[in-house]
This record gives sequence, structure tokens and C-alpha cells, in this order.
Amino acid sequence: MAEIQHDHYRTFGRREGENDFPNTLLAGIRSFMGAQVVPPICEELEAAGVKAGVLGMPWEGTNTCRPGTSYGPRAIRDTSEAYTPYHGEFQVDLFDELGLADCGDVSIVPGNAARTFERAERCITEIYEAGAFPIIFGGDDSCPIPVTSAISKLIDGQMGYVHLDSHMDTAADVAGETLNHACPVSRAAELPNVDPHNVALVGINGPLNPREEREYVDRTGIQMITIWDIDEWGIDKTVERILEIAWNGTDGVVLHTDLDVMDQGFTSGVTTPECGGLTPREVIKMIRAFVKQGVDAYVITECSPVHDQSNKAARVACRLAMDALGVRANPQGTGRV
Repeated sequence: MAEIQHDHYRTFGRREGENDFPNTLLAGIRSFMGAQVVPPICEELEAAGVKAGVLGMPWEGTNTCRPGTSYGPRAIRDTSEAYTPYHGEFQVDLFDELGLADCGDVSIVPGNAARTFERAERCITEIYEAGAFPIIFGGDDSCPIPVTSAISKLIDGQMGYVHLDSHMDTAADVAGETLNHACPVSRAAELPNVDPHNVALVGINGPLNPREEREYVDRTGIQMITIWDIDEWGIDKTVERILEIAWNGTDGVVLHTDLDVMDQGFTSGVTTPECGGLTPREVIKMIRAFVKQGVDAYVITECSPVHDQSNKAARVACRLAMDALGVRANPQGTGRV
């Protein structure tokens, strides 16, 4: 009996038939890099052998700047179609090594940050408890709040937090709203197992950094590294300093990249673009070093494709996620082709 060929269709993940490079890049139901779709349910993730899962959080309910970040997770998935699961710079297949899964999106409750964040925490907890590394695609800059809250409850001991951003995001509240996109660092620093001295603000730059937020940094002891510090020190020394801050005496670290930490020429499709920021290559080098040191969750925010016809921000976000996954999959990889 002739063997039945399954090469006439594609759903997601690996092609059902023989490897067909053009078809792999262009066809199929849209998931991150064509990964298997597994819901954020611990038992199902364990059964599927998932060691890393991406989760969309299309939330911008607290945004006070340019809109569009609710389309961020979708844009990053769309952009990921340009890649295959083999990461050439780390010489590893992310599907083979990590069982990479797309866990879908947090079910947003429009206008209700508290309920939305509670749902996000449940998703993140399920992914983490399945033994998988969660990467979260926002959404506005409030999206790290449920990530740090969830991970702080899951680790046994102290937690550090690294916040790559042009803006401090250390507001106590915005018009009484404590779950605002200007508040993720404040909420992280207030967690019971977070010492503000283990919180690193990285890449701070530009005039949109209010006096009250700077006063919060000085009062609490949060460690701030500005773009001008990085300009003076260079990336290697900057990385060393951040490792000293966030990993000193901690048992887990959450990493956040707000895409506006990079110059607007590289990531114009963000909520609050700034000039004079980092380059994608500098951020990639940082992310690789942090993930190699040990990161419990990684959240990427502020991709706003409605302001970016060339999908620059989404492309950078995709690359950051892929490199984080590449380090997880092969920590001894060269990081070079």
C-alpha cells in the first residue's frame, strides 16, 4: 500500500510533509514563528513538552500617549513569518530544543485593568509552573505589572527586575490609577520580596521623565543607568553593572524591554518614541547576557504597528524574543553565524 503523503496543506508548526522552505515562510495559520499552539494550561503544556511559551497581552487600557499597542502581539506574530525555527547564530532549532509553543493571548477585559491583570497572572503562572520560560508580548507599558506580580509569588526568595526603557515609569499613580503604564517599576519595587536596590532602570533618556518619578527613584534607592552612562561606559561595562544590581542576592529576575529604549529611527512604531536611544544591536547584546545569567520571564512592550508601516518595532521585538530563546536553547552557542 502506497504511503499517504501529507504535503498538500499547512496548519502551524512544522510542515506536515517534506521541508519546503518558501512554503514554511509564507503559509499556515499565524502563530509565533509557526510554533505549535498550546493554551496556557499547565497539564497541556507539560504533555506537549513545552519549555518556552509566548503569550500575547493585547492591552493598552491605561495608555496616555499614542495608541495602537493592542495590535502589538499580532504584529510580532505576523513579522515572525520571515523566520524558521532554526536560529543560525546559536546553531539550534527552537522547536526541537524548547518545544516552543504559542500560548495565544490573555483574554482582555476592556476598561478593567485589575481583572485583565488577574487573568494575565493566571496565564503566566500556568506557563511557569509547567516548567516553561514565558515571553510576553504587550501591549502598553503596564503589561509588566502582572508579570512581576506573578513571578514574585512563584520564586522562592528575592526577585530582581531589569527595566530597559527611555522613561523611568516610576509614577506612584496617574490620576489615582495605580495600574497605569507609567507605574510598572513602582509596582515591582513595592512587591514584598523585591528590594528597590535590585531594580535596574536602563537607557533612561529624554525630557519626558517627570520630577516626581525621579524623586521616587532617589527616595527608594532604585538603580538608574541613563543613556549617557551607557555612552560613557560602553555596553560591556553597562551589562556588568546591571548584573551586579539585579542578580545580587536574588533568586529570580524579570526582564522587560520597552521598545522605545531604542532610537526612534529603529523603532518608530512605538507609543512614546524618543531620539538618541540605544541601537537594536546594543539591546540584543544586553538581552543575551541577561538571559544567559538567568531570567524567569521576559516581557516586551509598546509595539504599535499603526504608527509603523515598515514594521520596524515588530521586527526588533521578534528578534529580541528569538535571541532570548536562542540563549535558553543553547547557552553555550557562539551567538555568531
